Amino acid sequence: MSSEHSKPEALDMEGTQTTKGRCMCGNVRYELTGPMFDVVHCHCESCRRQSSSAFVTFFNIDKAHFRYTRGRPISYESSDGVERTHCGRCGSPISYENPRELSIFACTLEDLTLVKPQAHIMVGEMLPWLVFGDDLPCFEQGLHHGKLPVVHGPSNLLPVSVENIRANSARTNAARDHFATESATD
Repeated sequence: MSSEHSKPEALDMEGTQTTKGRCMCGNVRYELTGPMFDVVHCHCESCRRQSSSAFVTFFNIDKAHFRYTRGRPISYESSDGVERTHCGRCGSPISYENPRELSIFACTLEDLTLVKPQAHIMVGEMLPWLVFGDDLPCFEQGLHHGKLPVVHGPSNLLPVSVENIRANSARTNAARDHFATESATD
């Protein structure tokens, strides 16, 4: 049984693979023609809030190789210079964007076998009850902050105290609230 969202990925006229994705209801659809890179599990407070999940998996794509083919997501400026998008009908998170990068939520892909996570980022904010069986490198912040991983495999991380997680969340929420208050007065 074939449906529109289960068709195999197609090659365009230049032989470039076209990868497709969509929100849950299908109102927002996209395609990309370039390579996906920096496939990570993010454990930050902001990603958890946007997705209502314990962590998210996303990949980066060159903005020039990405386009919406149906509908447009709703954009929300979550902090200074950062826009997050979601479908206005079903609420599926679609992207995180700042001036340097466009990150797409991996679970919006039609074919999830096209991505393989490479690392965990923002592990200082990782929830203490998460248990992973992988041996991926774990970064205190993002991949491009010039630092080596703090450890390989989340199960090898020192436990983050509930107090530290609450403090990280409080800092993130305070900054977001401050930004929202300033944006509302503009």
